[in-house]
Amino acid sequence: MKKKIIGLALFTIVGVEANNVNQTIVDGYIRGTYQSHDVKDDKVYKDDAIGGKLHFETASTDGVSLGASFYGTSSVVNDDNHGLISLRGESHKSYGILGEAYLKSKFGKNVLTIGRQEIETPFAQVDDIGMIPNTFEAVTLINNEMKDTTLFLGQIQKMAGVDAEVTDKFTKVNGSKNMQVLGLNYEGIDNLALLGWYYRLSGAEVDKITYLEATYEKEFGAYGYGWGLQYSKQGHNVGKSTQILGATLSVSAINMGLTFSTAYNETKDGSAFSGFGGGPFFSNSEYLILDNAGDDAKAKWMGVELDASVLGMDGLNIGIGKITLETEENKKATEVDFVASYEINKDIEMHMIYSDLKGANVDEDDAKHLRIYANYNF
Repeated sequence: MKKKIIGLALFTIVGVEANNVNQTIVDGYIRGTYQSHDVKDDKVYKDDAIGGKLHFETASTDGVSLGASFYGTSSVVNDDNHGLISLRGESHKSYGILGEAYLKSKFGKNVLTIGRQEIETPFAQVDDIGMIPNTFEAVTLINNEMKDTTLFLGQIQKMAGVDAEVTDKFTKVNGSKNMQVLGLNYEGIDNLALLGWYYRLSGAEVDKITYLEATYEKEFGAYGYGWGLQYSKQGHNVGKSTQILGATLSVSAINMGLTFSTAYNETKDGSAFSGFGGGPFFSNSEYLILDNAGDDAKAKWMGVELDASVLGMDGLNIGIGKITLETEENKKATEVDFVASYEINKDIEMHMIYSDLKGANVDEDDAKHLRIYANYNF
């Protein structure tokens, strides 16, 4: 226990001292996490962890800078290491990892990044749901030369983090192969965002992914609404391609702080693949996602969110949502999520997620899950 407390204190001191380095960007967070999993016909499993992220990036010289991030996680009291979201590395081990180590070059309206880095794309993403997020060894180029358009090019080699095959070590993201990514985001039409992405995964069971998305949001007076459509075609090196369709709709009563939402996804000719992270599907819940239901699945989600600032509680948001998954054999699984987030100030935030999961029909435990996070951002 003493070593863990000393380690946290050193982590904090390093962060404070580093912030005084001239012309160097230093930031990060300290995170505490607790989770419990009350599994039906079993027992209550408990886990906790403390750790965080320390990031720095040098001042730019002729458009070139260097950056790195160190991530760490360590148990405090509870260490059952059971559940769908691991807080530690392999074999229950606490660990630290140099999750980012990159060279960044800015030229014109382009940013080239080489090395370990955080990436946000539909099928390769940070997915920061535990203690240490996904990071990738990659070469990426973000281009904004065209008006209202962002072009993304990526060559991804390795991955580590919460969704990786080996959480605490960088390993090949696609077996012995790698992955090439091309993405285009266009926002030149008022209130409308259009996305088009392509992933090439040579040698994998799913060897190519095409993804299209359109989302629209608009306010009128005291109300607002939004809709979204998505389509993915996932090619297999053997057999038919799988197609995934999705739609979402939301309506907001701004003066009341309420937003009502619903979403739907279905697969045709196979099962969905969420890639390397949480995946982009509109119907995703905290635990159950379209992938869980296998071939020719359907997912229906609905929820409501309250921005409690309208009641004088600034920084507090509360939500409830429910997903129903239906398998090819018409078996159903459900999950109800209660979510609360509270931004105490610009540096401190807290999150609570309680999930009642009935997932036996999709090979998940029937269980009640509780997760609590607290972040101090510096």
